[in-house]
This record gives sequence, C-alpha cells and structure tokens, in this order.
Amino acid sequence: MMGLSRADISELRSLLRQAVISCSERCQYQSTKWVAELLDALPDDTSDTDLTLSTDIFSPQTDPVELQLEQNELPQYLMAKALFDCHEFQRCAAVFIPSTSSEHVFAMRTNSNSPAHGKVPPLTCKAMSQRALFLAGYALLIAGEKEKMEEVGQVLGPSDTGAIVNKQLAPIRKMLATWFNEAQQKSPKHGRSQGWLEYLYGLALAKDKNHDLAISWLLKSVSLYPWNWGAWQELTSLIRDGEHFKWVQSQLNPTIMAFIFSVHCRQELHLLSTSLVSEISQLQSIFPRSLFLDSQRALVFYRMKDLHEASSIFSKMLGGSRERLAFVAQLASTIDRYRPETCCVIGNYYSLSSRHEDAITHFRRALLLDRNFASAWTLLGHEYVKLENTHAAIDSYRHAVDINNKDYRAFVGLGQAYEVLEKPAFSLYYYRRAVALRPADMDLWQMMANCLQDQYK
Repeated sequence: MMGLSRADISELRSLLRQAVISCSERCQYQSTKWVAELLDALPDDTSDTDLTLSTDIFSPQTDPVELQLEQNELPQYLMAKALFDCHEFQRCAAVFIPSTSSEHVFAMRTNSNSPAHGKVPPLTCKAMSQRALFLAGYALLIAGEKEKMEEVGQVLGPSDTGAIVNKQLAPIRKMLATWFNEAQQKSPKHGRSQGWLEYLYGLALAKDKNHDLAISWLLKSVSLYPWNWGAWQELTSLIRDGEHFKWVQSQLNPTIMAFIFSVHCRQELHLLSTSLVSEISQLQSIFPRSLFLDSQRALVFYRMKDLHEASSIFSKMLGGSRERLAFVAQLASTIDRYRPETCCVIGNYYSLSSRHEDAITHFRRALLLDRNFASAWTLLGHEYVKLENTHAAIDSYRHAVDINNKDYRAFVGLGQAYEVLEKPAFSLYYYRRAVALRPADMDLWQMMANCLQDQYK
C-alpha cells in the first residue's frame, strides 16, 4: 500500500465525512462510530480548503432519482428515524410499510395497479427511496430479533436450542427480491443501487444460515459502497479459513477499506505474521490516532504470544500505567455498566478472584444484553468447567462456535469438556478444529497429542 498525498488525504477526509452522515441516516450506530473515529484519527489539516465544509458533505445523495424520492418523503423519514432512535422498531417500519404483511404492502407500493383495501395513503402510491426501504427493512429485522429473543427466554433455558427463528427474515428477503428484480428491469422509480440494500439482504441471508449467498451479496454491497464497516464485519464473520479468505479477497476492489478489512480479517483468523504488523503500521501512518488500529496491533501481538508488547499497547490505549483488571472493570463500569463488554470485564475480574458464581452472573447478564456475543458464551463455558458443570459448559461453547466459528478457545473448551466425559473421539475432533485455526500454537498440538495417546492406550 502506497502512502497518500495531501490531496488524497483531503479526498479521504471528505469521503469519511459523507460516510458518517450516510451511516447515521440509516441508524447504523456502530458503523457511524467506527467511521467517525477513523475520520478523527486522520492528521490535523488547517488548510483553508479543508476547513470549509461543503454542503455536499451533509447531503451525500448524488443520484437525482433518489434525491427526489428522499425530498418527497422527508417528513416520514424523520418520523421513522426518530422512532428507530427511540427503539420503537415496529412503529418505525410501519411509517413506510404500514401493514403486518411487509411483502403485500411493498407489492402495493411498487405496482400502482394492485388492488388495495380502502384508500391507499399517498406514500404507498410512490416508490420508496433506498434510504427509506433500508431503514424500514432494518427496523423489521431488529424487531424480529427482539421477538425471537423474547421467545428464547433465559440463557441456556429450555427454549435456547437454536430452533426459534426470526420471523421477519422471509418477508424482508421477498421485499428486497422484489426491489432488485425491478431495479434489474431499469424501473424509472429506482435510482442506481447504492449498496445498502445489498447489505440488508446479506444480513437477512446470514441470519438465515445461508452463508455462501450472504457472502455474495455482501461483496456486492462493499463494491458499491465500501464505507459501511458493518458490511465488512459481517463478511469477516462468514469467512471460514485462510483459503476462503484468499478467495473473498480476490473478489474485492483495491480500496483502503479493503486493506483495513484484510488486516482485521487476518487478525480474526489468526493468520499472524510480521508482514501483518507492517501493514498495520502503514495504515497507522495514514490514521496516526486510530484506537481501532492500535487494538488490532495489540491483538496481533497478543495472539503471537508477545504479551509484553500487547500489554504495553493496551496500557497506552487506556491512557495510564495501571494494568490490573480491577481498574479496567471500574473504568468500564464508569463509562457504561449496561454494555455486554462491561459485564464481561467484571465477570473476568470475578473469575480471576475465584468467585465463579458471580462471574457466571455477569457473563449471563452480558448475554441478556447481546445474545450473539460469542466471547461471553466462551467465558461462560470456562466458568461452568471450573464448577464441573460439564454439560452446561458444552452448551455454552456450542453457542459460541455457532456465532463465531473462528473462536479457537471455544473449540479447545469443547475438547476438554469431552475429555472429562471420556469421549476422546469428540475431543479429538474439536482439538483439530482449534489447531486448524492456530497451527503455530504448540500447546494445542500437545493437547491433541495427549488426546491421541489416551485414545490408543
């Protein structure tokens, strides 16, 4: 990756500003925060041209068809976004899809000849902008996830088996398929696809376990709009191993976001090397204040077992020299005690203090806040192992690998749990999965060797 000129940096700054607005408009809070932090990590530039904010930055829509649609529906959009921000997801979706059957209403919207019961509201006679359709569809997806979690009930309860699904996935997929079919026919009601609906379609497919098709749509999304970090994260979560990563990478356009994705994905896949550290350094020369890149660098050193360097970087990120977990737990609680990450930090503190019941309480609390937090499931499994509750540990580890099949710690935990149950064939299978993720880890090879030795005694 080559260094960027001053003009390149100025253009990058403008694109990042527009990305902050675009992500925020669609209620992609984590992507908004990530891209805003990346923007803030650029070196300061006090040139007059850069300090003058163009109005285009705050109105990133350039497609005339979409711009007209967005202007026509502005009052409805502002209402929908306000409802989403208040976590009223069903009401948000109903602003643009005022029916329990999103598929039926969308068909009415895109076909003015469709029969309607009674008077059709004015907006339903027109095509929606892509921004409105995304927001409505995303709100439905979140509402479906909330309903699913309510049906699942308590963590590791009788309904927590993976059988309950998000009932909004099928309507969302059909709704988007209708839009894409019309777009392919060059419907005058649609502007050029912007990548956000492809991202939503990929999300729905991924949650429906249709991973390969989800990857293809996510690749379309990042090709059309590379600044949505959420799409890159979802793509990372679906990549199986190093060979799969190479194939995905071969499908990408060479952009700075693809470069950041490459670094992040290899770190997640444990594809660690000095060249990876060098590439992070290249990115840090462009974004010298990026905490995200600092964390990636620290995680690479941690996973390469250079704990001193990893600890040094993490300490600098915390802005102090106190390294005890109690300090980190207190700091996290001060920032926001109702985040799943905070619950895990506190749970880790209790675990190291041998207060395993308290640790379990906090890991379960983290999962109540975010049922898809894979690390919390792994940590919960560790605690159940310490309390000799092997079956609960296995259930926890299985949830972890279902969410993140690159978490070698969960595979190791499964291997150890099945050793306790004297099922060496199962143990060997999971140790092999762990070794495939970290082939340079001698401890994992030793575990597998011991398992083989016990199996053939």
